Amino acid sequence: MSRTAPVADWVSIPDLYRDPFPIYDRLRAEGGVHWVPSVGRYLITSYEAVHTTEFEQETFSANEEGSLQIRAMGHSMLRRDDPEHYPERKAWQPVLRPGVVKRVWTDVFERNAARYLDEMVAKGPGADVIWDFAAPYAAENLREILGFHNVHQEDLQRWSQTLIYATGNYADDPEVWAKGQRSFDEVDIALDEMLRWHADHPDHSLISTLLRIPDYEMPIEKIRANIKMTIGGGLNEPRDALGVAAWALLTHPEQRRAVEADPGLWPTVFDEAIRWIAPIGLYSRQVTRETELAGVALPAGAKLGICILSANRDETVWDEADRFDIRREVKPHLAFSKGVHVCLGAWVAKAEVATVGLPRLFERLRGVDLHPERPAVIGGWVFRGMLELPVTWDTSASLPLPPEAVAPRPTLRVAIVGAGPSGCFSAQAIRRAFPSAEIDVFDRMPVPYGLVRYGVAGDHQGTKSVARQFDRLFADGGVRFHGGVDFGPNGDVDLAGFRAAFDAVVLATGVHDDVPLEVDGADLPGVVGAGRITRALNGHPAEASDVPILGERVVVVGQGNVALDVVRLLSRTAADLDGSDIDDAVHARLAGRVRTLHVIGRSAPGNAKFDPVMLRELAGLDGVAHVVHGARIDAVEPGKDARVDAVRGLTDTEDARVRVHWWFGSRPTRIAGEDRVTAIVLTAIGFRGDARSLAEAGAHPDGRIEPGLYVAGWLRRGPRGTIPDQRTDSRTLARLLADDLSSGALRIGSPGIGALGDLSGAIDFGGWRRIDARETLAAPPGRVRAKLTSLDELFATAGDPSIVLPDVEAERIPGAADGGIALTILFGTESGNAELVAEDLARHLADRAHVEVRDLADLDPTEIDAGRSHLVVCSTYGDGELPTTVRETYRALVSDRPDLSRLRYGVLGLGDRSYTKTYSRGSELLDEALTACGAQRVGEYGRHDAGGPGEATEVAREWADGVVAEMLTRDAVVRRG
Repeated sequence: MSRTAPVADWVSIPDLYRDPFPIYDRLRAEGGVHWVPSVGRYLITSYEAVHTTEFEQETFSANEEGSLQIRAMGHSMLRRDDPEHYPERKAWQPVLRPGVVKRVWTDVFERNAARYLDEMVAKGPGADVIWDFAAPYAAENLREILGFHNVHQEDLQRWSQTLIYATGNYADDPEVWAKGQRSFDEVDIALDEMLRWHADHPDHSLISTLLRIPDYEMPIEKIRANIKMTIGGGLNEPRDALGVAAWALLTHPEQRRAVEADPGLWPTVFDEAIRWIAPIGLYSRQVTRETELAGVALPAGAKLGICILSANRDETVWDEADRFDIRREVKPHLAFSKGVHVCLGAWVAKAEVATVGLPRLFERLRGVDLHPERPAVIGGWVFRGMLELPVTWDTSASLPLPPEAVAPRPTLRVAIVGAGPSGCFSAQAIRRAFPSAEIDVFDRMPVPYGLVRYGVAGDHQGTKSVARQFDRLFADGGVRFHGGVDFGPNGDVDLAGFRAAFDAVVLATGVHDDVPLEVDGADLPGVVGAGRITRALNGHPAEASDVPILGERVVVVGQGNVALDVVRLLSRTAADLDGSDIDDAVHARLAGRVRTLHVIGRSAPGNAKFDPVMLRELAGLDGVAHVVHGARIDAVEPGKDARVDAVRGLTDTEDARVRVHWWFGSRPTRIAGEDRVTAIVLTAIGFRGDARSLAEAGAHPDGRIEPGLYVAGWLRRGPRGTIPDQRTDSRTLARLLADDLSSGALRIGSPGIGALGDLSGAIDFGGWRRIDARETLAAPPGRVRAKLTSLDELFATAGDPSIVLPDVEAERIPGAADGGIALTILFGTESGNAELVAEDLARHLADRAHVEVRDLADLDPTEIDAGRSHLVVCSTYGDGELPTTVRETYRALVSDRPDLSRLRYGVLGLGDRSYTKTYSRGSELLDEALTACGAQRVGEYGRHDAGGPGEATEVAREWADGVVAEMLTRDAVVRRG
């Protein structure tokens, strides 16, 4: 039952201006929704409540009656809801897209940074970072982006500040309104002049672009309002972000040292700074109908203050949220807003602050530090930033020593124990961070890649194709593989031996044992761990001799991705497994008699752990029917939860070879039977560590046991997370290593692998390649390999010098005369991220493909050239929606159903995991539509989380490499077949 909002009559505007954080701490502790008389509105302070308002514009409208921003600047897009908001946003996008920022504006930022740093240096120590660098730098950048060639950057500073003050004039100060009005009028006069000028002198600027919008002429009053809105946010936000980030590093010297040692951390500094102190502290919303928020009743017409400063300090989301900490776990902050009003200038701000402004400031001002006699000053609550930041620096700027005077740096030597995906991704990230490091990767098995080889389902070769990336990692000589090395108390090497021989040791051994089912009867014969089944199907030597016959009826306990792998593999016929590396004899023994599967999970569909893409794959299998029990899917509106939508697609048919019963909200209480269960029960409820694990799984979630000893993969996370998650974690691990080196906690100088003793019996990368070549050449028709299933065979093959090895780097997909393929990259975007990724991929793949890049918005599905391979890169917006410009293309795919049966494509979804229910739904909708037209998806289903630490372009490159390698493999299978 909802309650009346508590009244916070103790809150005053002067106190908020000085320091809002103690006030916000108390408001969050008291529930997060309060009526605050001094500001005449409800303040929304908890992360969850703010997050809710971001995504429900039908209830929490931006179009506030009596809006201070409308009064100060005019009725801009920020105070409109869709559909009125979208055409104005679309008109602004072309100039602010990431590709344009990279090609055009970053050079402008570099030039302006150099200019204003020169001027600051000329003023000498005691100059102010804000008013002598950040403010003129941001103002001049904005002046050029807008195209105001008839004014000075100081005019933009004055306009921005007075308009911003008016927007936040909750005290109704008449002098503030008067100054704001003067700037309002001055902007209009300058704009009118430049509109006439740009009509005859078009350039890259925003004003020029607005005059050339295809099929749309923006009314002049909307141009005026949106220009003023851009002047306000486009100057103050980057200025304040730069100032706060600089202050943060100057007051946290250990983090500053880490960043100076690893320049790749500048984007992390930027994101943590705007989480810590968001430049836009508050914006307004108005409730359109009676509603409830965080348990508080809100009447229709209620005016809200959405407190981003507070939400980004919510202690239920971030540990020690009041601390600036670039090492903290990355979670999606709200400084750029979310939903339809996500900040248009985010790419500009990141480039001018993280790419240019901050690095150049700390590079140019050697030894920059806070002024010892003039303290820094910060203030504000509607907008918050540094008011004064005077600094000193070393004016001697001594020249670097000549090369002969610099002692050579010792080599960093790293051992990675475990050659599965977490170990290989760790090696890849450390190699990038420390190009001269010596990295040795050890595994008990004579073959590398662990879970990729023996855990990932054999019919998901796209996921397995990441091994091709790892092949190149070992082939370049910088990372060495040592297989068949037993480590542990009685093995070839123990942990103490690794620690003595290497500067840093990364434990990536994973967890292997199936978690037992804790019900009566779980120890009966006939209860089998799912890990055992997947290992058997993947030809693991430990499972080759004792493969169970499952019979007609099978119960699968668990509904995560491993469970879905088992269900899918047991439902498929041998003919369905073309292109896989399934062991056919094992598959026939396991699945040959299966006719009924019961899949039991304790959660409702929306909270289940499966990937909706995997469930939809199951729904599309021929000859397999589905019966759903206990799902209550009608209570969820279609399109609002990707998992529920996937369950909605499970249908029953009378003529079915295999019938799968899905039991949601259920759990087994006991397993009946005397000598054995009457139906085989497979448990897919997780994994746990065993004696082979060298650390306790999940005990060190930050990845560091101590400086020099680290954990990766499931030893770090506990038994959860996907292969792409390991890729993300590896970057964090490399930063931990850099931090420990920078702080002096980790020292270099260990002897390396030679100190381990005799490892002459270990299998090197060449040995693995002999195994790989033999298995690949021995593959029967329709299979990509025939795995060797005994350790003796694996060791013997690794040492067979008669096996001829192909050149790893020579692998190319056939198609064009020179060995490249014809490849089209399709992108779908609103903010421009997918376009930036597509353009980067075109450059990345240029040496192996003839690439063209096309916007999905311009695509006629009936004209898709199925003779070309395609990569689809698509963002998700709002609550699981396609980019607006792509929706017509999607509708045409669904309604016209062109025959795309010859088309091969890969999909990369860009999204934000804070939309937990619909994270990558936009790309998934396109994937479903293409599949329905007969197209075949190839490779790993790629995803990038905008709130995570990895750059989208880097994730996309690794994904594309895997897809391209998988296309090669499939072509080779077709030729052999």
